[in-house]
Amino acid sequence: MTTSQPGRDDSPLVASLKRQLAVSEAEVNLHLAEVRRFNFIVSEITEAAEAGIFVRQNVAGDYMYISEQLADILGYGDIGMPPSYRQFLEQIHPDDLTVALDRAEDRLENQPEPHDAPETTENPAARSVTDLPSREDMPLNIFPTTPGAHLEFRYLNQAGEYRWFRASAKRYQPEAGPEQIIGMIMDINDVKLLEEQRRQVNEELKSFMYSVAHDLRAPVRHIASFAEIIREEADASAEDREVYLDYVEQSAAKLSMMIDGLLLLSRNQRYVPEMSEVNVEAMLDKLIDGTRQTEQQAPELVIERDDFPAIYTDATLIEQVLQNLLSNAIKYSSTRQRAVIKINYYLQEAQHIISFSDNGIGFDPLYADKLFKLFSRLYVEDDIPGTGVGLASVHRIMRNLGGSIEADGKLGKGATFTIRLPVNVGATSAF
Repeated sequence: MTTSQPGRDDSPLVASLKRQLAVSEAEVNLHLAEVRRFNFIVSEITEAAEAGIFVRQNVAGDYMYISEQLADILGYGDIGMPPSYRQFLEQIHPDDLTVALDRAEDRLENQPEPHDAPETTENPAARSVTDLPSREDMPLNIFPTTPGAHLEFRYLNQAGEYRWFRASAKRYQPEAGPEQIIGMIMDINDVKLLEEQRRQVNEELKSFMYSVAHDLRAPVRHIASFAEIIREEADASAEDREVYLDYVEQSAAKLSMMIDGLLLLSRNQRYVPEMSEVNVEAMLDKLIDGTRQTEQQAPELVIERDDFPAIYTDATLIEQVLQNLLSNAIKYSSTRQRAVIKINYYLQEAQHIISFSDNGIGFDPLYADKLFKLFSRLYVEDDIPGTGVGLASVHRIMRNLGGSIEADGKLGKGATFTIRLPVNVGATSAF
């Protein structure tokens, strides 16, 4: 009887198998190294692009794989995202989801999606998606898979904020199992914000050009008309000619004021704010003293104000804002026997809030939005003089400082203008 000794190759077959196993192991290790290298490259690319990967492992099923990086981008990095297509859809903004589903339905009608391979529980990988709703019950695939197509949508993150994302995908049919959809989702929120800012700037520029062309014509037309009258009525009395010349002079002064306002507005739009601690209290005292001497005012003028802290902002711009709001409050209450101006301050939700209230002629709240449009005025020139540039300039300045302005009033009951400035926040350059 023959016995084999441990550790001894007792046949050529065993030796051959060992050699083949060694070669196979080396090939597997090489393949795994390539996979790790590929995964690393994909991870680096998607991270640089602020994008993440998702996989719908069965188009008719509810399971949806989302990479860790995509979970981070969507705002679910700390808690992870549930692997559910339905739950993913629930976080999309309703308006965007409606559009996406409508487009998905159009795609389905124009080019029916291929049938998916039936799921079985024989494959362990398929067990996570068994017993799921049929295609008839499952929402349509919202991700376009044609080359070059993409879907843009707003997604609600864990912080309760909607951010803009762009998704692109393609279909993949593995050798076995149902068809899959593999895609990438990218954060485009900053791009969308810039697009919206550009749209607003273009609209304002269009409105600005129209206003300039329309409103500057009025005083020019008046000057031309009265000059023609003076020429035609050569035999007019000296008194009549003096009246006509007064009209010409007033129209020329009006035109000059409008041009000055436009130049100031243009300067402000090009101006780069320099942020620093501003002594608003001292600034207001100086403005109140100066405005009392220059602005048309009521027989009795009372100005009450709160104490003010130093505010981190641009001194030049905030002085223009305060000067304009103070002048308006005094001017539009000048018809009262006793005008009362109140300047209030309080801090709320990391915002400096400053309001100017008066008991003047007020305005119809239905026209509040018109107050901040260039050359827009709610009163005729004979009632209250002005150019319609001041509040438009204030509106743009406040946006540039990262703040806002709003107006509230009632006709014959006075008005309140309120500005809001963020605490310790720089300018937004949003002109």
